[in-house]
Amino acid sequence: MEPEESKGLQGVSITRCQQGKRSRVDDIVAREVPLEVRLNGRTLVHLMRLPGDEVLLAVGFCFSEGLISSREQVECIHYRGEAYPGSLETLFPQAEVRPGSGDRGSSNLVDIKASTDTGTERYDARLVRTGCGAADLGREIDLSDIHVESDTRFPPGIIENAPGLLLEGQEVFQATGGTHGAGLFGPGGQSLITREDVGRHNAVDKVLGYLLLSGERVDDKGLMLSGRLSYEMVLKGARAGIPLICSISAPTALGVDVGVKTGVTLVGFLRGSSFNVYTHPERIGGS
Repeated sequence: MEPEESKGLQGVSITRCQQGKRSRVDDIVAREVPLEVRLNGRTLVHLMRLPGDEVLLAVGFCFSEGLISSREQVECIHYRGEAYPGSLETLFPQAEVRPGSGDRGSSNLVDIKASTDTGTERYDARLVRTGCGAADLGREIDLSDIHVESDTRFPPGIIENAPGLLLEGQEVFQATGGTHGAGLFGPGGQSLITREDVGRHNAVDKVLGYLLLSGERVDDKGLMLSGRLSYEMVLKGARAGIPLICSISAPTALGVDVGVKTGVTLVGFLRGSSFNVYTHPERIGGS
């Protein structure tokens, strides 16, 4: 099933048990394969992820980890594969994206050349599984230099519609129930991008990779998540400068603490017309 595999799906044969009876049926599950991310020739990490959007994931990882802070720093991206159709020049005209030779021809490797080496020494090319966060890989976080500033006010109706927009863009989840999603929406409620992955951190990094490469304005955007608002998820959004992060799930205490200290508004338990605002509620208002 090659076309399905290109979408991150894989066929399996299962035993289905219903009302005491068993039957063999065909089913589909989400694929999970590693992606090696290199920065200036140094392997940072191997991410277990859903195939697709490899360039966005690699760039977003470097962005959310504080290794790259602007698209102007990115000089060249070595990548070869079909998961990211060749329109990166439109998103990112000042960077050169080209296939390399040898192992750089793999769709499981993205090698970024950028005018930064700050912080790369803390990475040891470990494997980051889908259930584990990658943010800072255990390093103590200094939040003193992260300040998210925005005068945008988000009407409750726009926030209430965000989960539906997220679900609409999660094709693999609708087919398998096996992925997390992250979506970016504007002040008018329009969906800008939705990405999904077997790892919730990866889904966020794919969206942040788009945000960095596209040069979109950040201070009027909201980020919608399918998973809990843990500290590393909030930190990723804060580093990107996103003023509002929403989730259908709960926050953690550290997630709330990061939101308070960085200036990010956190909305949790967003279900139907009900939600909780945990930090900086002044951004919720209007009609």
